[in-house]
Amino acid sequence: MASRRLSKGWLLAAAGTVAVLGVVAYVLRPPERLTAKSGSFLRDGTAGFVLTDIAYALGPDGQDTPACPQGMSMDVSQIFAASPAGKRRSGEDDESYGKRLEEGGKTLSAAPDGSNYCLHPELAPIDTHARLLTNASARADGIDLDGKVSRSPADARSGRLDFVGVDGRRGVDNQFWRAVGCNRSYQSAGQSNGFKVEMLTGSWGVLVKLDGVDDLRNDDDVRVGIHANADPLQLSPTREALEYATYAVDPDARFRASTRGRIRDGVLTTEPVDVRFHHVVNGMYMERPLRDARIEAKLSPEGVLKGYLAGYTPVVELYDYQFGFRNGRDAKGQPTLARAVASANGAARVLGHTCAGIWQSLHRMADGHPDSKTGAFSSISTQYRFEARPAFVVDPPLREKMVRND
Repeated sequence: MASRRLSKGWLLAAAGTVAVLGVVAYVLRPPERLTAKSGSFLRDGTAGFVLTDIAYALGPDGQDTPACPQGMSMDVSQIFAASPAGKRRSGEDDESYGKRLEEGGKTLSAAPDGSNYCLHPELAPIDTHARLLTNASARADGIDLDGKVSRSPADARSGRLDFVGVDGRRGVDNQFWRAVGCNRSYQSAGQSNGFKVEMLTGSWGVLVKLDGVDDLRNDDDVRVGIHANADPLQLSPTREALEYATYAVDPDARFRASTRGRIRDGVLTTEPVDVRFHHVVNGMYMERPLRDARIEAKLSPEGVLKGYLAGYTPVVELYDYQFGFRNGRDAKGQPTLARAVASANGAARVLGHTCAGIWQSLHRMADGHPDSKTGAFSSISTQYRFEARPAFVVDPPLREKMVRND
């Protein structure tokens, strides 16, 4: 009898253990929506992604290398310090000298009539202290945008040489890197390599959506959407972007782009299309355009899309959103010129350039969309590296319907 009770007790305990383990397994198992019906992030031929990381695709540091034989670009305080008037005076302490350099730099930041060069860079004289990454052996990240390998003597004389990629590929169009590659802020430890802080705080985001996908490894015809995000990026407590969150596409048609693409050996490549994203700096709301943009990115079995988004940025708009902030608006849509001037001048001093020097470098290195009358290039090849993770991408009408039905 005791033996039967022991056996029965053991069975009950074992059953309880199995039940507990089952609960634990259920808790630890990802929700069904994370793996979809077939264990894939692809559902009914559709896959959505939200960018979780983005930065300029540049290249190996040029500082203290033959890539920048004349050294690095200088800011106005450094330029003043190199002049006879900027030499340190006998007995001048660090604080006094620093203040004098700051004031001396201000004299180089504006025209005689007081027009600030960050607001009016076209008025400035040639900045002879701006440096370009024209070295022919310099490498760069990115992809070939125009199907050409521009490495001729004429290309070398113009400074618009295509790069040989870090991975050895030829014909990489990344003239933005030539324009800023000898600027200390764009080295690997520089402050200008990435700009995703505002993205993580919810100010802007980018979505990618694939439709008509039959095979995630090889598919010759895929519809691709590249859109601005209407919703803040959803983060974990450790500030990691959450996978499989739901995001709405920006309702403004200017921030929606659709194109065709193909997947070969797990690499997504798209046809050129003009795209436009939001950009926020210091409370100034701007736009980041990219003409003839295309994606080349590896698609992992887990749904991570990682690679390049590249195209041509109109030079004037690039200057405005990255350096001069002249077209910035506040949250109410009002111009922020005073903040723009202060921010642009402050950034130039901290990051090691002059507004005039950057303006001139971007125009000199421009390589896209020549003017029909003058032949002058109006845009510059620009490469971004990005990583995107699975998300549910919906358009506003669908999202509104979902909310009403909850």
